[in-house]
Amino acid sequence: MLDSGQSEVFVSNILKDTQVTRQALNEISARHSEIQQLERSIRELHEIFTFLATEVEMQGEMINRIEKNILSSADYVERGQEHVKITLEHQKKARKVILSSPPLGSPPSSPEFP
Repeated sequence: MLDSGQSEVFVSNILKDTQVTRQALNEISARHSEIQQLERSIRELHEIFTFLATEVEMQGEMINRIEKNILSSADYVERGQEHVKITLEHQKKARKVILSSPPLGSPPSSPEFP
């Protein structure tokens, strides 16, 4: 069997191996925890990017609607200007008619009434 000198060496080697194994286990556990934290961080980052993509899409749609409304407003202004021009022309014609007609209550100017 093993004599006492060899058994001490054997036990000492086992204890060293046990310590090395425990240290390796602790390092592996620490790495595992870090990897899990990294996974959580990556998930959070993915959620942020997904949220931002949705926001950008919604903002793009809103900008498109604003642009459409601005273009429509420009068309309305142009049509309004045309209506104002037409109205001014009608107003000028109406003034000419009023100024060229005799005042109300005055006798008609005809050869029958001297």
